[in-house]
Amino acid sequence: MKSPQPKISYRHYNIPSDSYTFALLGSTWTRNYSNVAVGDLHFHNCLEIGYCHNGAGIMTFGEKEASYESGMFTVIPPNCLHATDSLPGRKCSWEFLFVDAGGFLAEFTTNNPVVRKKLSRNIHGEALLLKKEAYPLASSLILQIISEMREKADMYKESVRGLLQSLLIQISRMSGEALAETGTPERVGALAPAIEYISECYMEKIIISELAEKCHLSETHFRKLFLQSMQISPLTYVNRIRVDAANKLLLTTNMPVCDIALKCGFITITTFNRNFKRITGESPSVWRKGSQNSEKMLKDMKIMLYEGWKQ
Repeated sequence: MKSPQPKISYRHYNIPSDSYTFALLGSTWTRNYSNVAVGDLHFHNCLEIGYCHNGAGIMTFGEKEASYESGMFTVIPPNCLHATDSLPGRKCSWEFLFVDAGGFLAEFTTNNPVVRKKLSRNIHGEALLLKKEAYPLASSLILQIISEMREKADMYKESVRGLLQSLLIQISRMSGEALAETGTPERVGALAPAIEYISECYMEKIIISELAEKCHLSETHFRKLFLQSMQISPLTYVNRIRVDAANKLLLTTNMPVCDIALKCGFITITTFNRNFKRITGESPSVWRKGSQNSEKMLKDMKIMLYEGWKQ
């Protein structure tokens, strides 16, 4: 008898452009995280950084599991399937930062595209679960950003931007070290040319065989490796990137839905609507109508984080 397929939910965050960071802080996030059905996974449109202040449990990254405890932190790239579970009957205290790493790097490395590509490749590699004792500087930077976001003192956004620059560099270094230790550079490094091409050219026609060629792999090997690494097919990944781009246009412009579909790489409005609803649980028009008040959207994020989008 086959195991039931996990329920996948997509959770979109509209990150403030003046700080590139959104935080979920405080006692609200001290809870039993095992209330999520076993096997259920979710993914985000942005980089998630979580810090465990107290408790213990299991983190799931795709098909992998790892134990966490107090003083550990996670770095989870966009589109990475994951879930957090507490030990049975125990509560855990987490706080979270959601970061538009791509937008920040585009501004931070404007005059150095080589550095931007290297940082982006490492930051958007595999998910990390690390101990503060092993990475005290990164841990300290995360806690400083959390403190700034909590206190909101004068010029805190400027402080967050400075700390974030240092933190992303540390994450890039940690990601490189993790690859060296696990000895699995193929799972990330070999796919980097395809991932970069998709992020830059998602609005154009993308052919899977050509993505494989960019990675110097056969199409069969590329598809297998992509599925193993990302837990989704290359085409599904492309559609996620396109839908995320459409989300931003729906929220920030008055462009007609049909124009947004074409601008984001969908050939027909029917294909766009089908993929958009499959990923977000809502049609583009309903999404736009329900998300016009960004302040309401931010308040609702606590619900979205755990329940996800209804499907």
